[in-house]
Amino acid sequence: MAKVNAETIDKMNEYITARNNPTRMNIVELVSQYVLADLPEGEDKEESLVLSRYHLSTDRGKEDLSAMYVDAVSWLEEQQDPPVDPEGNDEET
Repeated sequence: MAKVNAETIDKMNEYITARNNPTRMNIVELVSQYVLADLPEGEDKEESLVLSRYHLSTDRGKEDLSAMYVDAVSWLEEQQDPPVDPEGNDEET
């Protein structure tokens, strides 16, 4: 992926902030993290996150945001540690 210059990244971040209310920003962040979860080691993850957030903040990106939201929530739940039984019982036994 080509490097995006710092000025463009700053403008994208301003757009993202202006375009999204706090609730939508959380959704944009979740879906961006989900989309980039399998990003290869050599890629610039921070830059890729900005590009993803920017796209998901645009009118065109709204459709992608809606389409991927449920999958992103499921992915997040899978990433969480399994619940701990306060009595110490193992649920698999």
